[in-house]
Amino acid sequence: MSAMKAADKLPMPDVRVAPGSDDASELFKKDVNGIVLVPQPSDDPKDPLNWPMHKKILIFTCICLAGFAGQMSPNSNQLTFVYQVPAYHKTQTDLLNSVAAGLAGWVAGPFLIIPLVAVIGRSSVVLWSLVAIFICQIWAAEMTGPNDYISFTISRLFCGLFGGIPAILGSGYIIDMFFLHQRGKAFAIFEVLIIFAVVGGGTLGGFIAEHKPWNYVFWWTLGPVGAAILAVFFFVEDTAFSRDSSMPKPPSLPESWMANRIATFLPGTRTQPSNKGSEMVKRAIIPLQITFAPITLLTGTYIFIALGLPIMQASTLATYLEPPEEAGGYGFSSLQMAFFTMTAWVGIISAQVYGFFFNDKTPLWLARRRGGTWHTEYRLANTILPSIILPIGLGIYGAGLEYHLHFMVLALGSFLIWFGALLALPVCYNYIVECFLHNPVEASVSLNAYRVSFGLMSVFIVTQWQSSVGVGWMWGIGAFLIVFVDLIMAGIILKGHLVRKWTVTLSTSIAVTEDGATISTNKGGAV
Repeated sequence: MSAMKAADKLPMPDVRVAPGSDDASELFKKDVNGIVLVPQPSDDPKDPLNWPMHKKILIFTCICLAGFAGQMSPNSNQLTFVYQVPAYHKTQTDLLNSVAAGLAGWVAGPFLIIPLVAVIGRSSVVLWSLVAIFICQIWAAEMTGPNDYISFTISRLFCGLFGGIPAILGSGYIIDMFFLHQRGKAFAIFEVLIIFAVVGGGTLGGFIAEHKPWNYVFWWTLGPVGAAILAVFFFVEDTAFSRDSSMPKPPSLPESWMANRIATFLPGTRTQPSNKGSEMVKRAIIPLQITFAPITLLTGTYIFIALGLPIMQASTLATYLEPPEEAGGYGFSSLQMAFFTMTAWVGIISAQVYGFFFNDKTPLWLARRRGGTWHTEYRLANTILPSIILPIGLGIYGAGLEYHLHFMVLALGSFLIWFGALLALPVCYNYIVECFLHNPVEASVSLNAYRVSFGLMSVFIVTQWQSSVGVGWMWGIGAFLIVFVDLIMAGIILKGHLVRKWTVTLSTSIAVTEDGATISTNKGGAV
Protein backbone atom coordinates (compact mmCIF):
# COMPACT_ATOMS: atom_id res chain seq x y z
CA MET A 1 0.00 0.00 0.00
CA SER A 2 3.03 2.31 0.12
CA ALA A 3 2.45 3.39 -3.47
CA MET A 4 -1.01 4.57 -2.50
CA LYS A 5 -0.06 6.73 0.48
CA ALA A 6 0.35 9.72 -1.81
CA ALA A 7 -3.14 9.23 -3.20
CA ASP A 8 -5.53 12.03 -2.43
CA LYS A 9 -9.15 11.86 -1.38
CA LEU A 10 -10.70 11.03 -4.73
CA PRO A 11 -13.43 8.45 -4.01
CA MET A 12 -12.23 5.47 -6.04
CA PRO A 13 -12.57 2.48 -3.70
CA ASP A 14 -11.98 -0.10 -6.43
CA VAL A 15 -8.60 1.44 -7.24
CA ARG A 16 -7.13 1.22 -3.74
CA VAL A 17 -5.19 -2.01 -4.36
CA ALA A 18 -1.41 -2.26 -4.33
CA PRO A 19 -0.28 -2.07 -8.00
CA GLY A 20 1.69 -5.29 -7.76
CA SER A 21 -0.84 -7.48 -6.01
CA ASP A 22 -1.82 -10.79 -7.60
CA ASP A 23 -5.54 -10.04 -7.71
CA ALA A 24 -5.26 -6.48 -9.05
CA SER A 25 -6.20 -7.43 -12.59
CA GLU A 26 -9.48 -8.90 -11.33
CA LEU A 27 -10.51 -5.91 -9.21
CA PHE A 28 -9.79 -3.15 -11.71
CA LYS A 29 -12.17 -2.28 -14.53
CA LYS A 30 -10.22 -1.87 -17.79
CA ASP A 31 -10.85 -0.70 -21.31
CA VAL A 32 -10.51 -2.95 -24.35
CA ASN A 33 -6.76 -2.21 -24.53
CA GLY A 34 -6.16 -3.36 -20.96
CA ILE A 35 -5.69 0.15 -19.53
CA VAL A 36 -7.11 0.50 -16.02
CA LEU A 37 -10.02 2.95 -15.91
CA VAL A 38 -9.22 5.92 -13.68
CA PRO A 39 -11.46 6.98 -12.06
CA GLN A 40 -13.29 3.69 -11.74
CA PRO A 41 -16.85 4.26 -13.03
CA SER A 42 -19.83 3.67 -10.78
CA ASP A 43 -22.68 1.28 -11.60
CA ASP A 44 -25.11 4.18 -12.11
CA PRO A 45 -26.14 4.68 -15.78
CA LYS A 46 -26.40 8.43 -15.04
CA ASP A 47 -22.65 8.53 -14.43
CA PRO A 48 -21.17 10.36 -17.48
CA LEU A 49 -18.24 7.93 -17.45
CA ASN A 50 -20.74 5.19 -18.36
CA TRP A 51 -22.30 7.08 -21.26
CA PRO A 52 -21.69 5.63 -24.75
CA MET A 53 -18.75 7.19 -26.55
CA HIS A 54 -20.91 8.67 -29.34
CA LYS A 55 -22.88 10.63 -26.74
CA LYS A 56 -19.70 11.90 -25.09
CA ILE A 57 -18.26 12.96 -28.44
CA LEU A 58 -21.47 14.77 -29.43
CA ILE A 59 -21.51 16.81 -26.20
CA PHE A 60 -17.76 17.43 -26.43
CA THR A 61 -18.12 18.62 -30.05
CA CYS A 62 -20.85 21.08 -29.07
CA ILE A 63 -18.73 22.44 -26.22
CA CYS A 64 -15.75 22.76 -28.59
CA LEU A 65 -17.93 24.78 -30.99
CA ALA A 66 -19.16 26.94 -28.11
CA GLY A 67 -15.60 27.56 -26.89
CA PHE A 68 -14.38 28.33 -30.41
CA ALA A 69 -17.23 30.73 -31.22
CA GLY A 70 -16.98 32.50 -27.88
CA GLN A 71 -13.21 32.86 -27.94
CA MET A 72 -12.93 34.27 -31.46
CA SER A 73 -15.51 37.00 -30.93
CA PRO A 74 -13.86 39.52 -28.54
CA ASN A 75 -10.85 40.07 -30.81
CA SER A 76 -12.57 39.85 -34.19
CA ASN A 77 -10.82 43.06 -35.25
CA GLN A 78 -7.27 42.25 -34.11
CA LEU A 79 -5.97 42.43 -37.71
CA THR A 80 -8.33 45.14 -38.95
CA PHE A 81 -8.40 47.73 -36.18
CA VAL A 82 -6.25 50.06 -38.31
CA TYR A 83 -9.23 50.43 -40.68
CA GLN A 84 -11.25 51.93 -37.81
CA VAL A 85 -8.82 54.81 -37.28
CA PRO A 86 -10.51 57.15 -39.79
CA ALA A 87 -14.00 56.06 -38.68
CA TYR A 88 -13.43 57.24 -35.11
CA HIS A 89 -10.72 59.86 -35.82
CA LYS A 90 -8.46 58.06 -33.34
CA THR A 91 -4.88 56.78 -33.40
CA GLN A 92 -3.75 53.16 -33.88
CA THR A 93 -2.85 53.08 -30.20
CA ASP A 94 -6.43 54.03 -29.29
CA LEU A 95 -7.81 51.21 -31.42
CA LEU A 96 -5.25 48.79 -30.00
CA ASN A 97 -6.70 49.67 -26.62
CA SER A 98 -10.05 48.35 -27.82
CA VAL A 99 -8.33 45.01 -28.41
CA ALA A 100 -6.91 45.29 -24.89
CA ALA A 101 -10.45 45.83 -23.54
CA GLY A 102 -11.43 42.42 -24.92
CA LEU A 103 -8.36 40.84 -23.30
CA ALA A 104 -9.21 42.52 -19.98
CA GLY A 105 -12.68 40.99 -20.18
CA TRP A 106 -11.09 37.57 -20.81
CA VAL A 107 -9.12 37.87 -17.55
CA ALA A 108 -11.90 39.26 -15.33
CA GLY A 109 -15.00 37.56 -16.77
CA PRO A 110 -14.42 34.01 -15.46
CA PHE A 111 -13.84 35.25 -11.89
CA LEU A 112 -17.14 37.16 -12.00
CA ILE A 113 -19.38 34.76 -13.96
CA ILE A 114 -18.18 31.21 -13.17
CA PRO A 115 -19.67 31.29 -9.61
CA LEU A 116 -23.10 31.39 -11.28
CA VAL A 117 -22.53 27.73 -12.18
CA ALA A 118 -23.49 26.90 -8.60
CA VAL A 119 -26.90 28.55 -9.15
CA ILE A 120 -27.97 27.77 -12.72
CA GLY A 121 -25.58 25.03 -13.76
CA ARG A 122 -22.64 24.74 -16.11
CA SER A 123 -24.63 24.19 -19.32
CA SER A 124 -26.94 27.13 -18.65
CA VAL A 125 -23.98 29.46 -18.08
CA VAL A 126 -22.49 28.33 -21.41
CA LEU A 127 -25.74 28.97 -23.29
CA TRP A 128 -26.47 32.42 -21.85
CA SER A 129 -22.86 33.51 -22.27
CA LEU A 130 -23.17 32.72 -25.98
CA VAL A 131 -26.38 34.75 -26.15
CA ALA A 132 -24.56 37.70 -24.53
CA ILE A 133 -21.70 37.35 -27.04
CA PHE A 134 -24.20 37.36 -29.91
CA ILE A 135 -25.66 40.65 -28.65
CA CYS A 136 -22.21 42.21 -28.13
CA GLN A 137 -21.16 41.40 -31.71
CA ILE A 138 -24.26 43.15 -33.07
CA TRP A 139 -23.50 46.07 -30.75
CA ALA A 140 -19.92 46.38 -32.07
CA ALA A 141 -20.99 46.10 -35.72
CA GLU A 142 -23.41 48.99 -35.31
CA MET A 143 -20.80 51.34 -33.79
CA THR A 144 -19.60 52.96 -37.03
CA GLY A 145 -20.05 56.68 -36.28
CA PRO A 146 -17.28 59.12 -35.30
CA ASN A 147 -18.65 59.40 -31.76
CA ASP A 148 -19.01 55.66 -31.20
CA TYR A 149 -15.47 54.83 -30.09
CA ILE A 150 -16.26 54.65 -26.36
CA SER A 151 -19.36 52.56 -26.93
CA PHE A 152 -17.43 50.27 -29.28
CA THR A 153 -14.67 49.75 -26.71
CA ILE A 154 -17.25 48.93 -24.03
CA SER A 155 -18.78 46.35 -26.37
CA ARG A 156 -15.36 44.69 -26.62
CA LEU A 157 -15.02 44.67 -22.84
CA PHE A 158 -18.39 42.98 -22.34
CA CYS A 159 -17.74 40.57 -25.19
CA GLY A 160 -14.49 39.63 -23.47
CA LEU A 161 -16.27 39.14 -20.13
CA PHE A 162 -18.53 36.50 -21.68
CA GLY A 163 -16.27 35.31 -24.52
CA GLY A 164 -13.97 33.17 -22.41
CA ILE A 165 -16.68 31.47 -20.36
CA PRO A 166 -17.47 28.49 -22.67
CA ALA A 167 -13.74 27.82 -23.04
CA ILE A 168 -13.24 27.85 -19.27
CA LEU A 169 -16.16 25.51 -18.60
CA GLY A 170 -14.99 22.99 -21.20
CA SER A 171 -12.47 21.48 -18.77
CA GLY A 172 -15.34 20.45 -16.48
CA TYR A 173 -17.01 18.45 -19.25
CA ILE A 174 -13.71 16.75 -20.09
CA ILE A 175 -13.10 15.67 -16.49
CA ASP A 176 -16.71 14.51 -16.08
CA MET A 177 -16.91 12.39 -19.25
CA PHE A 178 -13.42 11.06 -19.98
CA PHE A 179 -11.03 8.75 -18.17
CA LEU A 180 -7.48 9.71 -17.27
CA HIS A 181 -6.00 7.94 -20.30
CA GLN A 182 -8.35 9.86 -22.65
CA ARG A 183 -8.02 13.38 -21.26
CA GLY A 184 -4.74 14.24 -22.98
CA LYS A 185 -6.37 13.91 -26.41
CA ALA A 186 -9.46 15.79 -25.26
CA PHE A 187 -7.45 18.69 -23.81
CA ALA A 188 -5.24 18.81 -26.91
CA ILE A 189 -8.27 19.12 -29.20
CA PHE A 190 -10.10 21.56 -26.97
CA GLU A 191 -7.28 23.96 -26.04
CA VAL A 192 -5.84 24.03 -29.54
CA LEU A 193 -9.28 24.93 -30.92
CA ILE A 194 -9.56 27.72 -28.35
CA ILE A 195 -6.25 29.28 -29.37
CA PHE A 196 -7.04 28.59 -33.01
CA ALA A 197 -10.13 30.76 -32.47
CA VAL A 198 -7.95 33.63 -31.24
CA VAL A 199 -5.81 33.51 -34.39
CA GLY A 200 -8.38 32.19 -36.86
CA GLY A 201 -11.01 34.79 -36.01
CA GLY A 202 -8.59 37.57 -36.88
CA THR A 203 -7.50 35.79 -40.05
CA LEU A 204 -11.03 35.44 -41.38
CA GLY A 205 -11.69 39.04 -40.40
CA GLY A 206 -8.71 40.06 -42.53
CA PHE A 207 -10.11 38.25 -45.57
CA ILE A 208 -13.50 39.89 -45.06
CA ALA A 209 -12.16 43.41 -44.52
CA GLU A 210 -10.36 43.25 -47.87
CA HIS A 211 -13.67 43.28 -49.74
CA LYS A 212 -16.26 44.52 -47.21
CA PRO A 213 -16.54 47.39 -44.70
CA TRP A 214 -14.63 46.81 -41.46
CA ASN A 215 -17.76 46.19 -39.37
CA TYR A 216 -18.41 42.99 -41.34
CA VAL A 217 -15.66 41.37 -39.24
CA PHE A 218 -18.27 41.37 -36.46
CA TRP A 219 -21.33 40.49 -38.54
CA TRP A 220 -19.92 37.22 -39.85
CA THR A 221 -19.31 35.87 -36.35
CA LEU A 222 -23.06 35.73 -35.72
CA GLY A 223 -23.16 32.54 -37.81
CA PRO A 224 -20.83 30.40 -35.67
CA VAL A 225 -22.06 31.95 -32.41
CA GLY A 226 -25.67 31.29 -33.41
CA ALA A 227 -24.80 27.73 -34.43
CA ALA A 228 -23.13 27.20 -31.04
CA ILE A 229 -26.26 28.46 -29.25
CA LEU A 230 -28.42 25.95 -31.10
CA ALA A 231 -25.94 23.09 -30.63
CA VAL A 232 -25.70 23.67 -26.89
CA PHE A 233 -29.48 23.97 -26.48
CA PHE A 234 -30.29 20.85 -28.49
CA PHE A 235 -27.51 18.46 -27.50
CA VAL A 236 -25.57 19.43 -24.34
CA GLU A 237 -26.61 17.69 -21.13
CA ASP A 238 -25.62 18.37 -17.57
CA THR A 239 -22.58 16.18 -16.75
CA ALA A 240 -22.20 16.90 -13.02
CA PHE A 241 -22.24 13.64 -11.08
CA SER A 242 -20.99 13.03 -7.55
CA ARG A 243 -19.55 9.64 -6.64
CA ASP A 244 -19.36 10.77 -3.03
CA SER A 245 -22.50 9.69 -1.16
CA SER A 246 -21.95 12.39 1.49
CA MET A 247 -22.35 15.21 -1.04
CA PRO A 248 -25.80 16.69 -1.81
CA LYS A 249 -27.24 15.50 -5.11
CA PRO A 250 -29.17 17.61 -7.64
CA PRO A 251 -32.77 16.61 -8.29
CA SER A 252 -33.48 14.27 -11.19
CA LEU A 253 -34.27 16.06 -14.46
CA PRO A 254 -37.37 15.25 -16.53
CA GLU A 255 -37.08 12.42 -19.04
CA SER A 256 -38.98 14.12 -21.90
CA TRP A 257 -36.74 16.14 -24.21
CA MET A 258 -38.44 19.56 -24.05
CA ALA A 259 -39.05 19.42 -20.32
CA ASN A 260 -35.39 18.44 -19.88
CA ARG A 261 -34.24 21.39 -21.99
CA ILE A 262 -36.38 23.82 -20.01
CA ALA A 263 -35.11 22.45 -16.70
CA THR A 264 -31.50 22.60 -17.90
CA PHE A 265 -31.45 26.09 -19.42
CA LEU A 266 -34.42 28.16 -18.22
CA PRO A 267 -32.60 29.14 -16.14
CA GLY A 268 -31.09 25.84 -14.99
CA THR A 269 -31.65 25.93 -11.25
CA ARG A 270 -33.10 22.40 -11.43
CA THR A 271 -29.66 21.02 -12.26
CA GLN A 272 -28.10 22.14 -8.97
CA PRO A 273 -28.39 20.90 -5.36
CA SER A 274 -30.28 22.95 -2.81
CA ASN A 275 -27.22 24.60 -1.20
CA LYS A 276 -26.82 27.12 -4.04
CA GLY A 277 -25.87 30.17 -1.96
CA SER A 278 -23.01 28.61 -0.03
CA GLU A 279 -21.78 26.80 -3.13
CA MET A 280 -21.72 30.07 -5.11
CA VAL A 281 -19.56 31.73 -2.44
CA LYS A 282 -17.28 28.69 -2.44
CA ARG A 283 -16.90 28.80 -6.23
CA ALA A 284 -15.99 32.48 -6.02
CA ILE A 285 -13.22 31.80 -3.49
CA ILE A 286 -11.69 28.59 -4.88
CA PRO A 287 -10.27 30.17 -8.10
CA LEU A 288 -8.32 32.61 -5.93
CA GLN A 289 -7.06 29.75 -3.74
CA ILE A 290 -5.93 27.84 -6.81
CA THR A 291 -4.39 30.93 -8.44
CA PHE A 292 -2.00 31.41 -5.51
CA ALA A 293 -1.36 27.75 -4.70
CA PRO A 294 2.40 26.98 -5.01
CA ILE A 295 2.06 24.52 -7.90
CA THR A 296 -0.20 26.93 -9.82
CA LEU A 297 2.16 29.85 -9.26
CA LEU A 298 5.02 27.89 -10.81
CA THR A 299 3.07 26.37 -13.70
CA GLY A 300 1.19 29.64 -14.18
CA THR A 301 4.49 31.52 -14.51
CA TYR A 302 5.44 29.15 -17.33
CA ILE A 303 2.07 29.73 -19.03
CA PHE A 304 2.26 33.49 -18.39
CA ILE A 305 5.43 33.73 -20.49
CA ALA A 306 5.08 30.79 -22.90
CA LEU A 307 1.53 31.75 -23.95
CA GLY A 308 1.72 35.48 -23.29
CA LEU A 309 4.45 36.11 -25.85
CA PRO A 310 2.53 34.40 -28.71
CA ILE A 311 -0.57 36.44 -27.79
CA MET A 312 1.61 39.56 -27.86
CA GLN A 313 2.90 38.49 -31.29
CA ALA A 314 -0.65 38.09 -32.63
CA SER A 315 -1.91 41.35 -31.07
CA THR A 316 0.94 43.48 -32.46
CA LEU A 317 1.37 41.77 -35.85
CA ALA A 318 -0.47 44.47 -37.78
CA THR A 319 1.80 47.21 -36.38
CA TYR A 320 4.85 45.52 -37.97
CA LEU A 321 3.49 44.28 -41.28
CA GLU A 322 0.93 46.87 -42.41
CA PRO A 323 3.02 50.11 -42.34
CA PRO A 324 4.67 50.93 -45.71
CA GLU A 325 8.22 49.78 -46.35
CA GLU A 326 9.62 53.33 -46.16
CA ALA A 327 8.25 53.44 -42.58
CA GLY A 328 9.97 50.19 -41.67
CA GLY A 329 7.02 47.87 -42.33
CA TYR A 330 6.17 45.44 -45.10
CA GLY A 331 3.21 47.24 -46.67
CA PHE A 332 0.84 44.30 -46.19
CA SER A 333 -2.84 44.68 -47.00
CA SER A 334 -5.47 43.04 -44.78
CA LEU A 335 -5.64 40.19 -47.31
CA GLN A 336 -1.88 39.65 -47.13
CA MET A 337 -2.10 39.84 -43.34
CA ALA A 338 -4.75 37.14 -43.36
CA PHE A 339 -2.55 34.90 -45.50
CA PHE A 340 0.45 35.54 -43.23
CA THR A 341 -1.46 34.38 -40.17
CA MET A 342 -1.88 31.04 -41.91
CA THR A 343 1.61 30.29 -40.59
CA ALA A 344 0.11 30.28 -37.10
CA TRP A 345 -2.73 28.09 -38.41
CA VAL A 346 -0.20 25.54 -39.65
CA GLY A 347 1.63 25.63 -36.31
CA ILE A 348 -1.60 25.21 -34.35
CA ILE A 349 -2.86 22.34 -36.52
CA SER A 350 0.55 20.61 -36.34
CA ALA A 351 0.47 20.95 -32.55
CA GLN A 352 -2.99 19.40 -32.45
CA VAL A 353 -1.89 16.42 -34.53
CA TYR A 354 1.16 15.91 -32.30
CA GLY A 355 -0.89 16.29 -29.12
CA PHE A 356 -3.56 13.87 -30.31
CA PHE A 357 -0.99 11.10 -30.70
CA PHE A 358 1.37 11.83 -27.80
CA ASN A 359 -0.35 13.79 -24.99
CA ASP A 360 -1.74 10.54 -23.55
CA LYS A 361 0.72 8.05 -25.01
CA THR A 362 3.88 9.58 -23.48
CA PRO A 363 2.70 9.80 -19.82
CA LEU A 364 1.07 6.36 -20.02
CA TRP A 365 4.32 4.93 -21.39
CA LEU A 366 6.22 6.50 -18.49
CA ALA A 367 3.71 5.11 -15.99
CA ARG A 368 4.08 1.59 -17.37
CA ARG A 369 7.85 1.84 -17.50
CA ARG A 370 7.84 2.82 -13.80
CA GLY A 371 5.65 0.03 -12.48
CA GLY A 372 2.18 0.98 -13.67
CA THR A 373 1.53 3.59 -10.97
CA TRP A 374 0.32 7.04 -12.05
CA HIS A 375 2.02 10.29 -11.05
CA THR A 376 0.57 13.57 -12.27
CA GLU A 377 3.98 14.96 -13.30
CA TYR A 378 4.20 12.35 -16.06
CA ARG A 379 1.93 14.69 -18.05
CA LEU A 380 4.68 17.30 -18.20
CA ALA A 381 7.10 15.16 -20.22
CA ASN A 382 5.34 16.62 -23.27
CA THR A 383 6.57 20.15 -22.43
CA ILE A 384 10.21 19.30 -23.22
CA LEU A 385 9.88 19.75 -27.00
CA PRO A 386 8.01 23.10 -26.88
CA SER A 387 10.49 24.38 -24.30
CA ILE A 388 13.20 23.98 -26.97
CA ILE A 389 11.17 25.24 -29.94
CA LEU A 390 9.71 28.41 -28.41
CA PRO A 391 12.92 30.41 -27.75
CA ILE A 392 14.22 29.47 -31.22
CA GLY A 393 11.02 30.75 -32.84
CA LEU A 394 11.09 34.02 -30.88
CA GLY A 395 14.73 34.57 -31.76
CA ILE A 396 14.08 34.06 -35.49
CA TYR A 397 11.05 36.36 -35.39
CA GLY A 398 12.95 39.12 -33.56
CA ALA A 399 15.96 38.88 -35.91
CA GLY A 400 13.67 39.08 -38.95
CA LEU A 401 12.09 42.30 -37.67
CA GLU A 402 15.40 43.82 -36.54
CA TYR A 403 17.12 43.35 -39.90
CA HIS A 404 13.97 43.63 -42.00
CA LEU A 405 14.55 40.19 -43.49
CA HIS A 406 12.22 38.59 -45.99
CA PHE A 407 8.74 38.05 -44.57
CA MET A 408 9.18 34.29 -44.94
CA VAL A 409 11.72 34.46 -42.10
CA LEU A 410 8.99 36.02 -39.97
CA ALA A 411 6.63 33.29 -41.16
CA LEU A 412 9.06 30.58 -40.00
CA GLY A 413 9.40 32.27 -36.61
CA SER A 414 5.61 32.60 -36.33
CA PHE A 415 5.14 28.91 -37.12
CA LEU A 416 7.65 27.82 -34.47
CA ILE A 417 6.17 30.20 -31.88
CA TRP A 418 2.64 28.87 -32.26
CA PHE A 419 3.65 25.25 -32.72
CA GLY A 420 5.65 25.36 -29.49
CA ALA A 421 3.05 27.33 -27.54
CA LEU A 422 0.20 25.03 -28.54
CA LEU A 423 2.21 21.94 -27.68
CA ALA A 424 2.68 23.28 -24.14
CA LEU A 425 -0.74 24.81 -23.40
CA PRO A 426 -2.97 21.69 -23.33
CA VAL A 427 -0.37 19.79 -21.30
CA CYS A 428 -0.15 22.53 -18.64
CA TYR A 429 -3.93 22.90 -18.50
CA ASN A 430 -4.37 19.15 -18.15
CA TYR A 431 -1.72 18.99 -15.44
CA ILE A 432 -3.16 21.76 -13.24
CA VAL A 433 -6.72 20.49 -13.67
CA GLU A 434 -5.53 17.07 -12.49
CA CYS A 435 -3.86 18.74 -9.50
CA PHE A 436 -7.28 20.07 -8.44
CA LEU A 437 -9.46 17.31 -9.79
CA HIS A 438 -12.64 18.22 -7.92
CA ASN A 439 -12.46 21.81 -9.20
CA PRO A 440 -11.52 21.61 -12.90
CA VAL A 441 -13.45 24.73 -13.88
CA GLU A 442 -11.97 26.84 -11.09
CA ALA A 443 -8.48 25.62 -12.08
CA SER A 444 -9.18 26.72 -15.66
CA VAL A 445 -10.27 30.15 -14.41
CA SER A 446 -6.91 30.53 -12.72
CA LEU A 447 -4.89 29.37 -15.73
CA ASN A 448 -6.88 31.61 -18.06
CA ALA A 449 -5.76 34.61 -15.99
CA TYR A 450 -2.11 33.57 -16.28
CA ARG A 451 -2.47 32.87 -20.01
CA VAL A 452 -4.06 36.17 -21.01
CA SER A 453 -2.46 38.60 -18.52
CA PHE A 454 0.88 38.95 -20.31
CA GLY A 455 -0.85 39.49 -23.65
CA LEU A 456 -3.02 42.18 -22.04
CA MET A 457 -0.07 43.83 -20.33
CA SER A 458 2.01 43.76 -23.51
CA VAL A 459 -0.50 45.96 -25.36
CA PHE A 460 0.33 48.79 -22.96
CA ILE A 461 4.09 48.26 -22.64
CA VAL A 462 5.15 47.05 -26.08
CA THR A 463 5.77 50.55 -27.49
CA GLN A 464 7.96 51.64 -24.56
CA TRP A 465 9.68 48.25 -24.40
CA GLN A 466 10.55 48.37 -28.09
CA SER A 467 11.71 52.01 -27.84
CA SER A 468 14.04 51.12 -24.98
CA VAL A 469 15.83 48.08 -26.41
CA GLY A 470 14.86 47.88 -30.09
CA VAL A 471 12.53 45.43 -31.77
CA GLY A 472 15.15 42.70 -32.14
CA TRP A 473 16.19 42.69 -28.52
CA MET A 474 12.60 42.96 -27.35
CA TRP A 475 11.83 39.58 -28.87
CA GLY A 476 15.30 38.35 -27.94
CA ILE A 477 14.55 39.10 -24.28
CA GLY A 478 11.31 37.19 -24.79
CA ALA A 479 13.39 34.18 -25.90
CA PHE A 480 15.54 34.43 -22.76
CA LEU A 481 12.38 34.66 -20.63
CA ILE A 482 11.28 31.35 -22.17
CA VAL A 483 14.62 29.80 -21.20
CA PHE A 484 14.08 31.06 -17.64
CA VAL A 485 10.61 29.50 -17.35
CA ASP A 486 11.99 26.32 -18.96
CA LEU A 487 14.12 25.96 -15.83
CA ILE A 488 10.99 26.37 -13.71
CA MET A 489 9.27 23.67 -15.74
CA ALA A 490 12.24 21.35 -15.29
CA GLY A 491 11.90 21.86 -11.56
CA ILE A 492 8.18 21.02 -11.68
CA ILE A 493 8.83 17.86 -13.69
CA LEU A 494 11.42 16.67 -11.15
CA LYS A 495 9.97 17.99 -7.88
CA GLY A 496 6.35 18.87 -8.63
CA HIS A 497 5.09 16.15 -6.28
CA LEU A 498 6.82 17.93 -3.38
CA VAL A 499 5.35 21.30 -4.37
CA ARG A 500 1.90 19.75 -4.47
CA LYS A 501 2.39 18.60 -0.86
CA TRP A 502 2.76 22.26 0.09
CA THR A 503 -0.61 22.89 -1.56
CA VAL A 504 -2.13 20.04 0.45
CA THR A 505 -0.73 21.63 3.62
CA LEU A 506 -2.34 24.97 2.73
CA SER A 507 -5.70 23.60 1.60
CA THR A 508 -6.56 19.92 1.76
CA SER A 509 -10.06 20.53 0.40
CA ILE A 510 -8.97 21.51 -3.10
CA ALA A 511 -5.69 19.60 -3.62
CA VAL A 512 -7.11 16.37 -5.07
CA THR A 513 -5.20 14.24 -7.59
CA GLU A 514 -5.07 10.69 -8.89
CA ASP A 515 -1.50 10.18 -7.73
CA GLY A 516 -0.75 6.58 -6.84
CA ALA A 517 -3.61 5.10 -8.84
CA THR A 518 -2.85 1.94 -10.80
CA ILE A 519 -2.97 2.75 -14.51
CA SER A 520 -1.60 -0.58 -15.74
CA THR A 521 -1.31 -4.06 -14.29
CA ASN A 522 1.16 -5.07 -17.04
CA LYS A 523 4.47 -3.59 -15.97
CA GLY A 524 6.72 -2.32 -18.68
CA GLY A 525 4.20 -2.94 -21.43
CA ALA A 526 3.83 -0.66 -24.40
CA VAL A 527 0.85 1.63 -24.66
